[in-house]
Amino acid sequence: MITRWLNDKTIRGYLWQAAVLISLVVTLVFFVRNASENMVKAGIASGFDFLWRSSGIDVPFDLSGYSPSDTIFALFWAGVVNTLFVSALAIILATVLGFLIGLARLSSHWLLSSIAGAYVEFVRNIPLLFFVVFWYFGVIASLPQPKDSVSLFGLFFLNNRGLTVPRPLDGTPFIWAWFAIIGLAFLQWLVSRYAASRRAKTGIGFPSGLMALVMLGLAPVLALMAASFWTGWDVPVAGKFNLRGGTVLIPEFVALLAALVTYSAGFIAEIVRGGLLAVPRGQREAASALGLSHGQTLWLVVIPQAMRVMIPPMTSQYLNILKNSSFGAAIAYPELVSVFMGSALNNTGQAIEIIAMVLAVYLFFGLIVSFAMNIFNSRMALVTR
Repeated sequence: MITRWLNDKTIRGYLWQAAVLISLVVTLVFFVRNASENMVKAGIASGFDFLWRSSGIDVPFDLSGYSPSDTIFALFWAGVVNTLFVSALAIILATVLGFLIGLARLSSHWLLSSIAGAYVEFVRNIPLLFFVVFWYFGVIASLPQPKDSVSLFGLFFLNNRGLTVPRPLDGTPFIWAWFAIIGLAFLQWLVSRYAASRRAKTGIGFPSGLMALVMLGLAPVLALMAASFWTGWDVPVAGKFNLRGGTVLIPEFVALLAALVTYSAGFIAEIVRGGLLAVPRGQREAASALGLSHGQTLWLVVIPQAMRVMIPPMTSQYLNILKNSSFGAAIAYPELVSVFMGSALNNTGQAIEIIAMVLAVYLFFGLIVSFAMNIFNSRMALVTR
């Protein structure tokens, strides 16, 4: 009987998987016990009780309401928020810039295509750390003093102390706007399921694509614009020696954001170019035969089909942006690695716990990004399983 089980491929596969799993568990237990015994011998305390001590660490840029009198866990959360903030902005801006550069590379205009190609080749052969240092010491540090700030539309002021932007006096309208956007996204999901069910049962289509454009494209923009009108703004004003009002985005944040955007855009541009070239030429010819213009062919025929090729590698780039935000530690931007693995680790000495928490944060949010992009990829796939 045992011989018959071993000859069964399915049972043999389960046995191999169980053996690998047991080996991993035994290895993990061995290292954990070994580390615990060494910490006891060295007189180093273990556990997570240190998270509730007062941190006493100042954070120069904070979006979570943290203060030095708060706990170390509050410091940890401040680092998480700062990391997510710069990563989310970098993902959005790098995607837009990467799309533009990728389209420019395929342009029939020789000069535009050559400049885009040179930019991509330069970015892909230079380390990210160079971009971070260049933007911080080469660009931001060389900007004028606050009294001579570079004004953008009279609302934004850029100087060597960072970027000063308008600050909302009340964030409640924006909270309601985001709730509305989440509700619209859920409603669109229900509509898409209804449309698929209706098509399968009756063969009659439903304009779910148009509704998606309205509810996921136009409506969120209108919701955020309405929230902007409903709240007051503290607009920065240029004084004789300094700026008054607004919120200052510190130079470290501006430099890190610029580095992540300009660096990642070069890789995204290649993904966009490869995705567009993967669309068969016959699709363009068919669109031209139907009387579509070049712009209509690009946005209505080519890009939707290219997205199926671009989404998987784009997911990797988004994950890289999230992880590369840790380069902010090189210029003292208070992201997770800088404030928690740096300041908190030096103050507490709880190396294993702090490193484990940092790894868990990157793993957790990385899985969220992958999960969201996989859902989007499944919606765009030509063949569903």
